[in-house]
Amino acid sequence: MIHDVSMRLGVRQKLVLLSLLIVVVVSFTFTAVQLDLTRTWREEDLRDRAVIFAREIAATIGDHHELEAHALIDRKIHQIMAVRPSVLQLDIVRLPPGGGAVVATSEPTHRLPFTTGDEAAVRNGVVISRLLTDAGGRSWEVMAPIQLDGAVAGAVAARFSLNRFDAREARSRTLALWLTAVSVLVMGSLMTLAVHGVVNRPIERFVRAMRGAEAEPVAVTSNDEFGVMAGRFNDMIARARERLFAMQRDLSHAERLALSGRIVAEVAHEVGTPLHSMMGHLELLREDLPAAAVSETIERRLRVIESQLGRLREIIDRLLDLTRRSPQPAVPVDVTGLVQETVELVRPALTAARLELSVEADPALPRLLAQRSELQQVVLNLLTNALDATPPGGAIRVATRARGGEVEIEVTDTGCGIPGPELKRVFDPFVTTKDPERGTGLGLFICAQIVHGHGGRIDVASEEGRGSAFRVLLPVDRVAVHQAAHS
Repeated sequence: MIHDVSMRLGVRQKLVLLSLLIVVVVSFTFTAVQLDLTRTWREEDLRDRAVIFAREIAATIGDHHELEAHALIDRKIHQIMAVRPSVLQLDIVRLPPGGGAVVATSEPTHRLPFTTGDEAAVRNGVVISRLLTDAGGRSWEVMAPIQLDGAVAGAVAARFSLNRFDAREARSRTLALWLTAVSVLVMGSLMTLAVHGVVNRPIERFVRAMRGAEAEPVAVTSNDEFGVMAGRFNDMIARARERLFAMQRDLSHAERLALSGRIVAEVAHEVGTPLHSMMGHLELLREDLPAAAVSETIERRLRVIESQLGRLREIIDRLLDLTRRSPQPAVPVDVTGLVQETVELVRPALTAARLELSVEADPALPRLLAQRSELQQVVLNLLTNALDATPPGGAIRVATRARGGEVEIEVTDTGCGIPGPELKRVFDPFVTTKDPERGTGLGLFICAQIVHGHGGRIDVASEEGRGSAFRVLLPVDRVAVHQAAHS
């Protein structure tokens, strides 16, 4: 239930409640500390007043005769008690060498509880004071020496009630707590208004902006965190719209590609039959012609026809492979082993082209659940492109590594690079930087389709005249468990 209530509270309510809690704790804590300190200071002030009062009474006794005049001292005590209602008891004590004796008192039946040790301290000129609490309330008890002829001859013992002080202290404490509570309520109301203006209004603008069918920019122009968040939100909306338009363009492009693929498949199938027939008849024509009739010019032209027909057949076969590519079951694939195996396939061609090859393979890469032949086709295509683009004396580097949550395959060359205009379209079909007789522009397109089919991505960085670097990134969430793979 508490969790449901907290979930229903808005940001404004949470901020106000949290602020009120902090204000309540801080305000009441400071009020309590201040009241305790004030109480202590007043108690010490009352003690000082009691000590001064006892000293003043002691100073009124001028000689030993007056100290021993019981009737005179009793009358003086009653006069003092009449004008000082806070004095509960007043004793005049004589301190001869043999022990103390009460000369006069306002309470004949009760003597103030000063001990023999207290009397000894008073004989040495020390003023005794202590705070007592009993059934009648709290009180200060004070004992001050009476000095006659340079020696302590007696003492004034008095008890001062703190009941009036405690009553005033209780009223002051109650009033202070009420004032603190009222101030907390006032501050809570002011904070509610402030939070509504500073927090709630910007949030409502965000909510209104997001409720529409299409998210609209947030009209928050302040320089605080909400202004920064509104700017980031508006930038995000702009980027989202750009991505939406790009996705719509890509979807339209994909639909056109799908339609083109179906048309290409039909055309390739229809063209393939007469093409094979033409190549067959070319072979028959070569056999039927007598050797004497085949001049060097005729032979050269026949070879041109044969090479071009072979190129057409290769294009048709690639188109058919692309449109009829059937999914194969995913198996655990050792990426490092696959790369090393593919490198060995092209090593003779690299040696013949006088190219330096380096392999930086990470043997600790996990196995991936993938279609092995398709991944090998990707690596082989990238190596073949690097071989075609790199002049003699250049270098090709192949590396595999783990990068965050992905497995990376990188093929780098020091070849001619890719011009800027073609770099953005390098993965589109029929886009190639090779000579017409060496490439059809379908290799990288097929590589991109295979990598995307495995949930990965492929990108390229190239600088014209300095080389290119192709990176294939495959997600690690397709990792096969090693134990399952080995079993």
